[in-house]
Amino acid sequence: MPTEALDVDRFRAAATGLLTSHRITLPRGRTPDSFRGLVQMARVGDIGVIHLRQGVDVDVEILEPIDYYDVMLAVSGSSTIEAAGTRSGRTLIDPSHAALLSPGMSASMRMDSDYGQLHLRIERQTVDRVLEAMLGRPAGDPVLFDVALDLTSGGGRSWRHLAAMVFEDMTSGDGLTAHPLAARSWQDALLSGLLAAQPGSHATALDDRVRGRPHRRQLSRVLDFCEERVADPIGVVDMAEVAGISTRALQRMFREELGSTPTAHLQGLRLSRVRSDLLEGASETVTDVALRWGFTHLSRFAAAYRARYGESPSQTRRGGSV
Repeated sequence: MPTEALDVDRFRAAATGLLTSHRITLPRGRTPDSFRGLVQMARVGDIGVIHLRQGVDVDVEILEPIDYYDVMLAVSGSSTIEAAGTRSGRTLIDPSHAALLSPGMSASMRMDSDYGQLHLRIERQTVDRVLEAMLGRPAGDPVLFDVALDLTSGGGRSWRHLAAMVFEDMTSGDGLTAHPLAARSWQDALLSGLLAAQPGSHATALDDRVRGRPHRRQLSRVLDFCEERVADPIGVVDMAEVAGISTRALQRMFREELGSTPTAHLQGLRLSRVRSDLLEGASETVTDVALRWGFTHLSRFAAAYRARYGESPSQTRRGGSV
C-alpha cells in the first residue's frame, strides 16, 4: 500500500522504516512546505521494491552503514551519489545508469526535483544463497559490488530489460510476480543476472566456475571433512592435516579459492546448522543448540549470528515456532 508523506518529516520516517536512517537537507531558500514526498513499497520474493519521490531538489546523507544491498534506479530525473570509503567518486543515477551499495557502505546523494527513484532492497543472506547456487559451493565473504552500474551495454543492458519486465508485471497486480510460487523465480533471475552482470569481489570466482577450473583435491577433502565433523572440536590444524599441507598453505588456499578463511568457513557451517534447528523449533535452549554445533564461547556465537543473519538466535527461534 502506498504511504503518502506530504511533508519532509513524514517522508523521512517512512523511508527510514523501509531502508535506513538518513538526513534530508533542503536547498537554501526552500521551506519545508515546498516538500511533497511519496513512498510506495512492494515485494517480489524477498526483494523489497521501494518507490520514492520528493518533488524538490534535496541533499540526502545516509547516517549509518547499511546492512543490505541497495540497487538505486531512476524512474525519472537524475541524482548523483558518492559512497563513503570507496574510490568510485560521484556516480550518476539516471535512466541509463544505476548505483549499487553493498553492506557496510554509507553515502551522500544530491537529487533533482524530478528524480523518481526505485530502490531494490536485497538482504545479504538472499544474495549469498543465489551466489552459492551459481558457484556450487559456499560463497565465502559478503559480495562487494562496484558502485556504478551501467545499464546501456552488455549484461547491464540485459539486466535493465529484465528488471523493467518484472516492474511492469508488478504494476498489473495480477501477474506472475504476485504468485507466491513464481515470485521466487523472478527474484532469483534478477539476482543471478545482477551477479553475472555487475563487477565485484565475486567476479573471479564466477569466472572460474564458467571456465570449469577444478577445485584443488585438498580443498575438496577439507570441505567434506568440515561437513562431516562440523559439530566436533576441529580447527585449522585438523583441516591442514586432512589436506596434507601446512596451515599457512591452507589459509592461502581458502583465500584464493573461496575468498574466505578456514575458521570463517567452519563458523558459517555451524551457524547454518544452528539456524536450521532454531527455525525447525528445536526443543532445546538456544545455548544447548549452540553447544551441540561446536560453539563454546556463547557471547561470540551470539555476535556472529546477529552479524550473519541480522537478528538474534532468540528472534529466529520465536519466528520459527510461529
